Amino acid sequence: MKVMPMRKGSLHMRPLLILLLLLCLGCGVKRPDNGPPPDHKLTVLVQPLGPIPAAQLDSVRVGLVLVHGAEVRIAGQVELPASAYTTLRSPRYRADTLIAWLREVKPDSVDLILGITAQDISITKYGADGAIKEPTWKYRDFGIFGLGYIGGPSCVVSTFRLGDGRGPVFFDRLLKVTVHEIGHNRRLPHCLDPGCVMRDAVEHLSSVDAAGRGMCAVCRQRANRY
Repeated sequence: MKVMPMRKGSLHMRPLLILLLLLCLGCGVKRPDNGPPPDHKLTVLVQPLGPIPAAQLDSVRVGLVLVHGAEVRIAGQVELPASAYTTLRSPRYRADTLIAWLREVKPDSVDLILGITAQDISITKYGADGAIKEPTWKYRDFGIFGLGYIGGPSCVVSTFRLGDGRGPVFFDRLLKVTVHEIGHNRRLPHCLDPGCVMRDAVEHLSSVDAAGRGMCAVCRQRANRY
């Protein structure tokens, strides 16, 4: 059998062709748009706004680790920004202003920042028509448990309306509200499953108490993408 001689340069071309093939195959693997790499671990900075007991910070940390699988860092205590203070109905702090402030101070080294305060926080609630809900005296400055915008990098939680600050009911509520607001930052909307931690509290602590501590299967699958 006649053996054909190998043309000059063939030995050098073969590794190059293999490299080009691997690069082409790699181009076909894409991660979701605007999503983190598949092996990315969510990092959350918990920022105490004023004095917060260590036991409460531990409860927040446990909830974020167990439900969101997050790496949690606890920052040093800072004072609440004066720009968020309001006396529109009673002395408290505007949650939307706190979220904007937290967004500005968030280090680039973390994905999300969660502010926690013992002070009362509030928002203005609007109806479907874009006007302040009725009665306006109630909803112009309405006290809430926490606030987080869908897809935002920051959220805030207040312990003011959650109970005595010590008992098991209080810690259960704190865990759920914390997990819920970080869920919004992970692009999760309110859930219709009454047992899901992402259910809407509809202004009542009883709704928080009735919710589970974890996400339903649908919310868990959605959260895994972000």
